[in-house]
Amino acid sequence: MRVFSRISLTLLVLVFSGSTLVASHFQADCPLQLVAATAAVTPFFQSPHGAFRFGNQVFVLRGQALTTYTVNDLGDIQNNAPRQDFLGSMGGREAAGGVAFNNGFLYVSSDAGLEIFDLRNTRPGGSAPTLVSRTPNLHYRRLAVSNNVLAGVFPATDFPCFIGGPTPNCFNSVDLFDVSNPSVPHIVASISAQTSSVGGFNDVAFNYGYLVTIGQNGTVVYNVFNPSLPAFVSGDARPGTFLVSNGANLLGVGNDDSILTYAVSPDTGGITPMFFHSIATLRLEHANPIMFHRQASFDEASSRLITMIDELDPQTLQPARTFAFDVFDYGVPMFEGSDPREYEQVSYTQGDEVKYNPIAVGPYVYVVGEITGVQEYGVCGQMVGRIETNSLAGLACPTTTGGPTVAELHGWVTGATRIANVELFLDGSSLGAVSTSDPPRTDIPSSTPVQTWRVTVSLPANLGGSANPGRLHLFTAVGTDINGNRRQFASQQLFFIPNWQALCVVRRRAVQ
Repeated sequence: MRVFSRISLTLLVLVFSGSTLVASHFQADCPLQLVAATAAVTPFFQSPHGAFRFGNQVFVLRGQALTTYTVNDLGDIQNNAPRQDFLGSMGGREAAGGVAFNNGFLYVSSDAGLEIFDLRNTRPGGSAPTLVSRTPNLHYRRLAVSNNVLAGVFPATDFPCFIGGPTPNCFNSVDLFDVSNPSVPHIVASISAQTSSVGGFNDVAFNYGYLVTIGQNGTVVYNVFNPSLPAFVSGDARPGTFLVSNGANLLGVGNDDSILTYAVSPDTGGITPMFFHSIATLRLEHANPIMFHRQASFDEASSRLITMIDELDPQTLQPARTFAFDVFDYGVPMFEGSDPREYEQVSYTQGDEVKYNPIAVGPYVYVVGEITGVQEYGVCGQMVGRIETNSLAGLACPTTTGGPTVAELHGWVTGATRIANVELFLDGSSLGAVSTSDPPRTDIPSSTPVQTWRVTVSLPANLGGSANPGRLHLFTAVGTDINGNRRQFASQQLFFIPNWQALCVVRRRAVQ
C-alpha cells in the first residue's frame, strides 16, 4: 500500500484533481480476510470492551479479561501465546460502557463508575494490570483522553427522552476531568447541552489536543488546553452520532448511512470538509436495514478509513450482527460513477455476531467479537489456516496411557508465499515443528495452494488436572514461509477432563 504523510492527506483533494492519475490500477482491490483468532475466555457482557495500540503491544479488553499481544512494526504477533489477565478488581459489568487508553493507563466507565488501571508494566513476563482508582457515580458510554484531560459523555442516542424536546430537564453534558494524578481524578469543567449549539451530545474525540464534540445539531471544537475554561473554536452544522479520529489531522463525523471526513488544523483547531463516504450498496442483499457501525478507525500507514457495516434489528434498533468491512482507500482517486466504487473495498466478516473496536496494526485489523473473541484480518496474500481435529470431541485417542501421551494435530495453511514449516504451541510452549509435505487440499476455496500439515505431539498426562473437573488449554499454530517470515495463523482451545487418556475410545475411522 502507498504511504502518505499526515500533511499530504490534507492535500488529497487538490492532488487528485489532475487528469494524470486516472488509471485503471488506482483501485482499492485488496480485501480483508480472516487470518487468525484468539478464542474468547470469558463471556462478552462481563465488562466494557476496547482495543488499543501501545508501542509494540496491543491491549484488548473483552469480558473482564485483558489480552496483551506483542507485535512488530508490521503487525505480526511476536509472542507465541498472548498474555491474558482476568481483571477481578474491575467492577463494571456494562458492555456498552466507555473505554479509553493513553500513556499506559486504561480508563473504563460503566455502571460501577470511572475506573483507572495501570498497564505500563503489563507485558509478557511483566506484571498484571493494577487498579489505580474507582470513582462511583460517573457513568459514561463515550470516553476520549488527551494528555491529562479525560472527556466523558452519555450519548443522547441512548437517552430515554429526546434532548431538546418536550420532556423537561432532559439534557446531557460533556464532563472534563483532570487525570494528571490517576489516583484522584476530578471534574474540572462541564459543557451542558442546554447551553451548547450542538444540542444533545453523542460523542467526543481529541485532535491535536482540541476537544471535538458531535451532536444532534452539528459539530463543535473546543480549546481545552485550560480544561477548566473550555472555549469555542469552530463548528459545523452537520450532525452525527459517532466520531472517528486519528488524534491529529483527520476527523470523521459519522451517521447511520454516511461519514464525512474533515481535515483539522493543528494551529487553530478549525475543521475543513474533505471526503464524503456513503454506505456501500448492500441493502438489496439484506431484508433488515443496514448501517455504519458506530466504531471505526483511521489506518494512517496505509491511508485508509476502516469502517464496518451492521445489520439492524428493527425491533430493538440495535445491531443484530456485523457482516462486512467497508474500507475507503485514500490512496485512490475518489471518483464516482461506478459500483462498486474504485476507492472502496467491501470485505465480508466471519462469525455471525456483532464485532467492535476495529484497530489497524500494520497490514492487519483487529476486531473484538461477541462470540469469537479477538479476530485478526489481513490484506491480500497474508498467511491463513486452521487447526483441525479428528472428531467433534477433539483430539484423536492417544497411542499410550500414563505418562506423556502421543497424539496428533493437523490442519491446513496457505499464503502468497509457500509455507516452509508449521510449529505448534501448547499454552505458549513449543510442541514441535514439521514441514508441509502432504498433497495440496482441494476442498478449501483459495486463490493460493492450500498446504496440509500434521504434527505428532507429546502431551503431558496432567492436562485435565486432578481436583478440577476439567481444563481448557490453548493450542496455537505458527507458520514460517520460505522467506523466513513467521506468524500465528490459527488457535484452538481444547477441553481436557481428568484421566482423559483412560476414558478415550478409539473410533473406527480416527486418524492416528
